[in-house]
Amino acid sequence: MISKEYIDSMQERLDWCVNTERYETAARLRDLIIYETTEDQEFKHQYYLDLLRKYAPETPEFYKKMKAKYNL
Repeated sequence: MISKEYIDSMQERLDWCVNTERYETAARLRDLIIYETTEDQEFKHQYYLDLLRKYAPETPEFYKKMKAKYNL
């Protein structure tokens, strides 16, 4: 599990990104924080697949491989 200090650091960076209008980076940090703080493994696997579709659409074969791995 990721440490609370690390999550707090990411949250501070996310807040800075929003305040300085770096919204794309803020969105990526938000997604990472959600992923890293999720304890429900099934939700985490589905969220990971959603992030793959969102941030790496050019790798459909990797998406299919991970989907099969997680049986989703």
